[in-house]
Amino acid sequence: MAAEGQIDLAGNNVTTDSFDSGDPNFSDNGRYPMNNPLKRKKNGDVATNAGLINSINVGNAKINGKAMTGPNGTVRIGPNGYVSGGTNNDFNVVFPPVRVPSGSMWYLPTVSNVEIDGVPYSHFVLMSGTYYRDGGLAGSLYVGSNVQATVVLRGSTKLSGNNDRIYLAPGARLILYVDAPTFSIKGQGVVNESGQAINFLYFGTPRNTTLSLGGNASFTGAIYAPDADFTLGGGGNDTYDFVGASVTRTVKMNGHFNFHYDEHLRRIGPSRGFIVNSWREL
Repeated sequence: MAAEGQIDLAGNNVTTDSFDSGDPNFSDNGRYPMNNPLKRKKNGDVATNAGLINSINVGNAKINGKAMTGPNGTVRIGPNGYVSGGTNNDFNVVFPPVRVPSGSMWYLPTVSNVEIDGVPYSHFVLMSGTYYRDGGLAGSLYVGSNVQATVVLRGSTKLSGNNDRIYLAPGARLILYVDAPTFSIKGQGVVNESGQAINFLYFGTPRNTTLSLGGNASFTGAIYAPDADFTLGGGGNDTYDFVGASVTRTVKMNGHFNFHYDEHLRRIGPSRGFIVNSWREL
């Protein structure tokens, strides 16, 4: 988890750790080892370029990794919180802005609601390629099995997880560019059947300034939106899981979340800001 500005982990029962979806010794068939703690790792780092007092507010979170700030930044740790890998203030990484793909694209059409397993869908991608939509999603998006798709959205989107969601069938991969102010995910707003973070990549352009994950939402994917304020709010008494990686402008957790960094993204992910070999300056 990395950010340009402040990171506030003031939620309840927040925990970070890591695993490696490309290594069977540190994953369960490529998925986070939910029921096998011996396969988990302690590289769930939290890092920010900010150089302010309390640049990272750990609160009572359990950070199984390092907490790193920019020069002169400090880390606040509450009475019940800890950072297993210690803290330092030499983090300094440039997060370049996102640009949407160039070249020819297909328009992402809207169809009358077609139900699959009881869920109505308004958008279908059944052929690999690059698609665009001048607005946000107008309902649910279905990406077919083994389809490799890129979708550019030029309007804000709110996914409730009920009748509007993104569904990635087994083997599907979606690269989503959001060139709009707001993107919101609740409940089962993004269903990634493969369980692999690399199969859902979210890129927010400089226009994308607000990103939220809430309403009892779990998420598997990687987020690179360096101009977005990222809010995670689970609510309720359950603990929900973020599996993958994120780079945003700020982070605020006010729910019950576990953040599981997938180290395999370093090797196979795209060359964006969240794919780094070291958090330290050389």
